[in-house]
This record gives sequence, structure tokens and C-alpha cells, in this order.
Amino acid sequence: MAKVYPYHTNSPEYEPKHREVYHDKDTCPDGKRIKPEHRVSGDGGKKHCLECYKVD
Repeated sequence: MAKVYPYHTNSPEYEPKHREVYHDKDTCPDGKRIKPEHRVSGDGGKKHCLECYKVD
């Protein structure tokens, strides 16, 4: 597990629960599902992903 720069998505391609959080772990299964072209740098003022949080 490695911490990465926070990213999130606003793409309607993903369910709302995935658009409401940001990710910062390279092993997060939910974060891995976000295609690179749909990633937005930063936390976007969103809450931390619970899957990323579990890895802490």
C-alpha cells in the first residue's frame, strides 16, 4: 500500500457513492475502478473513501 496524491471523480459514469468521496491509496479497489481519464486531482472537498480509510 502506498499513499498517492488525492483524486476523485465527477463523471456520471460512476454511481453517486463513488462521486462523493476521494481516494489516496493505490490499493483501493473503488479507486482502481476509476479510469485515468475520469480522475480529477485533489480531494474536491469530498469525504475520505472508507476503503482507503481502512488501509490507514
